[in-house]
Amino acid sequence: THSPMLCLLLAPAALAAPTGAALIYCDPVGYEGRYFREACEARGVLLVRLWSTPYAAMLSEDLEDAEERAAIQRGCAPAAGEEAAWAESALSGMAITGVLCGSDAGLATAERLQHALVPARTNGLVPARRDKYLMHEALRTAGLAAARQSVARSWEEAEDAR
Repeated sequence: THSPMLCLLLAPAALAAPTGAALIYCDPVGYEGRYFREACEARGVLLVRLWSTPYAAMLSEDLEDAEERAAIQRGCAPAAGEEAAWAESALSGMAITGVLCGSDAGLATAERLQHALVPARTNGLVPARRDKYLMHEALRTAGLAAARQSVARSWEEAEDAR
């Protein structure tokens, strides 16, 4: 079955694009990848799978086979500042319609790719979108209710914060 959010993401208006369009899928893990692939194929959209550096490191850490590690590294997202050159080289001028993300580890990478490659569909790079501490501080700054929180570097500091 499809979750409501997944159906929303796959609605024709959300992915409708002319042939020659591409959708980037950062950290393509989990069951939803099959649905993204099918939806893109049905619309003539290329689904480009990339790994974020944090996820690639996790995948590679226990691999002894150098070929497997190299394959993962070849599939990594471009570094910051290299997005446009990568897109031109890898996608030969295809129109990038958006960026999806399949893991929490890849959210910063996906947000950066979206911001750099699809500027008409971004609202900037916002660390508070991913960092729960920053998210609650942004709520508090805006005068909204937020969880009481503190940063502790030791068990004693955590107990003192109660």
